[in-house]
Formats: sequence, C-alpha cells, structure tokens
Amino acid sequence: MTTAPPPPSTPPRIAPPPVTPAVRERWLARRRWARAAWLYAFMLVMSFFFLGPFVTGLLSSLKDNPNEYPPTLNIPQLTPAVIGRAWAQGVQGSGDGWQGGLHPGRTVTFEVQVQSPPGAPQDPPAVTLFPYQPVSLVAVARQAQARDYATLDTREVARSGDTRTYRVTVRSPLLTRQTGETVRATLTEPDADLRARLGNGQTAPVRLDTPQAQERQYELNAGQTVELTRGPAGYTLRGPVFERTPLQVDVQRGQSIVGSTLPPSDRQDFGRSFAFRNVTPGVLGYTFNNYRRAFRETADPASGRSLFFSWVLNSFLYAFLRVAAAVVFCSLAGYALARMTFPGRNLIFLVAVLFVQMVPSQVNLVSNYVLLKDLGLLNLWGLWLNGLVAAGGVFLMKQFFEGMPRELEESAAIDGAGPLTTFFRVMLPQAGPALIALSITQFQGAWNDFFWPLVILRDNASFTLTVGLSNFRELYGGQGDYGLILAGAVLSAIPVIVLFVVFQRYFVDTGADSAVKG
Repeated sequence: MTTAPPPPSTPPRIAPPPVTPAVRERWLARRRWARAAWLYAFMLVMSFFFLGPFVTGLLSSLKDNPNEYPPTLNIPQLTPAVIGRAWAQGVQGSGDGWQGGLHPGRTVTFEVQVQSPPGAPQDPPAVTLFPYQPVSLVAVARQAQARDYATLDTREVARSGDTRTYRVTVRSPLLTRQTGETVRATLTEPDADLRARLGNGQTAPVRLDTPQAQERQYELNAGQTVELTRGPAGYTLRGPVFERTPLQVDVQRGQSIVGSTLPPSDRQDFGRSFAFRNVTPGVLGYTFNNYRRAFRETADPASGRSLFFSWVLNSFLYAFLRVAAAVVFCSLAGYALARMTFPGRNLIFLVAVLFVQMVPSQVNLVSNYVLLKDLGLLNLWGLWLNGLVAAGGVFLMKQFFEGMPRELEESAAIDGAGPLTTFFRVMLPQAGPALIALSITQFQGAWNDFFWPLVILRDNASFTLTVGLSNFRELYGGQGDYGLILAGAVLSAIPVIVLFVVFQRYFVDTGADSAVKG
C-alpha cells in the first residue's frame, strides 16, 4: 500500500522589519511635500485664470495692433535690440532717446530691405510721409504734419543677392537764419502777430525772418508745439515740433519688403506695403506709446492739463473720501449696534443695514439725483455724499465688535472711561484688521464705481477713471484702436492689485487675535 506524499511545507512567514521613527518621519515628510505640491499647483492654475486676462491685456496694450490674428507673444516693443534702435531713432530726430519726435533742423535715416527676385521689377520702393493725427476726446485744432514740412531722399546703399538695402533720409528744415538759444514753446491764439507761450508761462511775440516761415505761419494753429530761437531781437520761429514721423513704404508686385530698422505698425498688400506710425519714436514712444497717448490725447488745449491725469486724481480723491467716511461712520454705527443697548436696536439693524443691502441702489436714482441737483452738488462732493455710509461696512464692523471680549470695556469702565473714550481709545485701536479690510473693500468699490459717477458727474474734468474709460471705448473702440483702451484699463487695475497684494494678510486676521494682544 502506497502512502501519499506529505504536503509541501509552507515556507516560514518572514515578519516585515519594524518601522522605525526615522522611516515614518521620512514618509510623513514626503506626504507633506506632496500635499504642498498639489496645493501650489492648484494656486498656480487659479492665478492663471484670475491674472491671465490682466497679463494678456498688459502685453496687448504694448502692441501697435492688439487685434492681430492669430495673437502671438512676439512683441517687438519688449525686444532689447528693437528698443535700442527706437532709442537711436529718437536721438536722431530730437536728441531725446526717451521721448523721440522730429525737431527742426534734424536729419533722420531709416533703412528698408527689399527683395527683388529675377524677373521682378528692380525699382526702388515708393516712400512717402502720410498724415496721422489720432482722434481726441477734446476739440483740438489740426496740428502740423511732418509730410507738409520734411523732405525725403531714398538711395540704395547695399546689395546681397536679390535683396537690396535702401536708406531713407528725412530732413526737417529750419525756418530761421538766426542763431542762439533754442526754446520750446506753444502757440497761442493769434492776433495781429504770431505769439507763443513759453515754459515759464509768459507769452512772447514770434518773428518770422524768412520767406519760408512767412508762408507757413497760417498753417500753424493754437496749441502747436514749436521751437524758437532767442536772440537780441526777440524770438524767431525755428519750426514746428512733430511728435511722430509716419512713413509709408510700398513696392511693386513681385517685390517684397523683408526687413526694416523698426518693425512696421501695419502690413498690407501681402507684404508689399509697410506703414510705420512713427520712425522717430524714442523708447517711451515705442514701447509705451499707448500709455503716453492716454495722457497726451486727452490734454485740454486751454490749460494744457491731461484729462486722463485729472480722472486718476478724481478717482483717488473719491476713493480716499469714501474710505475716510467708512472708517468713521461705519465703525461708530457698528460699535453702537454691537455693544450698546437702546430701544429699536434690532429694528435699526434689520431695516437700515440688512434691508438696505438687499435693495439695489438704482431704486433711489431719481430721488437722489433730484435732491443733489437742488443742492447744487452734481459734482465729486455730491457723489461722495450719495455714498457716505455703506451698509455693508456697518455690518462688517458690527460683526467684528461682537466678537471682542467684554472684559476690555469693563476694564475701561473701572478706570472711569465713558462710551466715547472707550470706543476711541480702547476698542477702535484693537479693530485694526477689520478697519483695513473695510478700507480695502471701500477703496475697491469706490475705484470701480461706474453707475453713480456716470449719473452725477457732468463735466469732463470731473469724471472718475471708470467714466473716462467708457468715453475711450466709445471714441476709440469704433475705430478699432483698442491699444489705448487696454492701456487705460491696465492703469485702472494697478492700484487695486497693489492694494490687495500689500494688505491681503489682513483679510484672514481675526478680531479675537488682535483683541488679546498685549
């Protein structure tokens, strides 16, 4: 009788090595780093969604043509080599590499590379100066154009294969034979003689000592920037100052433009027509052209002050007044509703705070407007009075004061402090985080306020920035000039972004933490 073989013996189970504290600590550290990596990745994605539009608007505001399609990140205005050439062109035109322009007696050279394959026309390009005067929010007289004064000369200077390099020379003539100190001035309304306002505010007569100057005097309007020569007999006209030198380069069919000193502002006709809005831009006129236009194209010809600058100041003033009123009145009201006992306290909180927040401000449009009009306050002060006390700010301060310990007031009462002394010397200094949060929200609300400034403010010079930018959209948007609109939008967003970056930590600070310090 055969016996069954014994079952195979199972190998002995080896116990895993014990987990030492060092191994566990390393595992926990890796887990913490993994969680932190996921958190930072999430924050980066969210920052892309929130800051992406701002960054896109910032980059597009630097371009000559923000409407280009498809959009690219190739921005010549941020290329160091191109910025250096813009500086050099500005120095040639005006002696100022920052502002640029074309001044009397200056000569500027500009090179263009044209490819002419065999069988194609071998003629030089047709180069012309064209008029370019952007629209303005204020009524200004027509300014002198470079094409009416400057002369052009085009010559071939190099050849490589079928590519030829042409040098375009732009000369701005002098309108005087006098020599002396050069003075910059602005023409005023003419009377019997041509007159100009000097840099010190004085007005002086301008002499015309050449036939060329006498022929041009009736083409120069009030507000035109000119250069004068100061001599023993007074001031003589050197010529007008041109902010920009627009140049158009065209080649024939079969030829193509393959390069130039500065990239073109506009390409047409399949690369056979290049338009340069300014060949003497300087750095500010090239890289930050749209931002400079925002201030210059809103200048009041009577005072010379930029309306855009006035809008920025008005917005800061309005925001400051709103913040100051909120800090004073909202903190007082919030403290009274949170810490004092008086008849009707809950009813006041329900009606004057909660219910007011639920009712749109547009409901009071007619009544508030008529009242402010009867008081003669259709201005910035009426706008401030209309939003003097914010119900949301009262609610914020009430909730903060309710979370503060009662022992603070009891200690103040033992020392003999009254309600006002307790509020201003004990409670209010402890409310720093809430006051900063209130200030930030009120500043943001006032800075971005559009409805009530649009209704109340009547004069261009009293507009806030939001209302002024709406005029930008109406005036420039219809012409497709979105660079200026984007520049204004970027400038309006910067103060709010800076405010949040600097004071963001106060949004998460608690009232209890600050109340028990010291």
